[in-house]
Amino acid sequence: MRNKLLTGFKYLPLLGMGFAPISHAVTNDMGGTWSSLTLSGHLDKISPDLKSVRWLVMDQARTRDDNPGGNRFTENLLFAQLGYDVTKNASFWIGYVHDWIHPLDKPAYQESRPYEDFLWNSNFNDLHFTARTRLEQRIRQDTGDVGVRLRQLFQVSYPLAFIDDDLRVYAGEEMLGYVNNNSFGRHGFSENRALGGFSYQVTKQLGMDLGYMGQYVYNKAGNNLFTHNVQFNLSYKF
Repeated sequence: MRNKLLTGFKYLPLLGMGFAPISHAVTNDMGGTWSSLTLSGHLDKISPDLKSVRWLVMDQARTRDDNPGGNRFTENLLFAQLGYDVTKNASFWIGYVHDWIHPLDKPAYQESRPYEDFLWNSNFNDLHFTARTRLEQRIRQDTGDVGVRLRQLFQVSYPLAFIDDDLRVYAGEEMLGYVNNNSFGRHGFSENRALGGFSYQVTKQLGMDLGYMGQYVYNKAGNNLFTHNVQFNLSYKF
């Protein structure tokens, strides 16, 4: 199984070529990594009356090779959110992200990001479909600038039972746009993220994801940015 997985992983960068945006602006290309640890669970362990309430905490570290020295640490995001299952398919979430940002050759700063989610999950035979609509408020702590951003994610996954019953392949896309004038990005459609990779359920509680995430940012001034990221996540469900 290990050799089959490695064979599949080496083709992940090809996914990004299919999602490369068409743009006449000059674009800077660079590599990076997004690595995260995710913990989640239900509150029914506290009380049976809370069986429809879920929680999630995630810490994500990001690097980028935007300087001659190679990859450098650029960002750390700490997520915390609570969700309520309305039906077996639909849920509403509220959350908060604290973001520590380290731009190249500029002072570091922090952001507060409260957000609201609507999440939909459904199955079509073996195909699993996820849609997430998020409205987030980016608040820069040193200036008070606020950017209100709407995000729409679509993702599908499919089991690779011919390799292993606990292995799945996934692909998705997220579109992001600001609904107000702000200092973070241009008003309207501002970013596209395309992702693909593999998920493996090690045990009932422990899982991991490894894949590619292409992030294309339309900047207000200067060149656009296309970052090719290796994405890794380790998750544990309580």
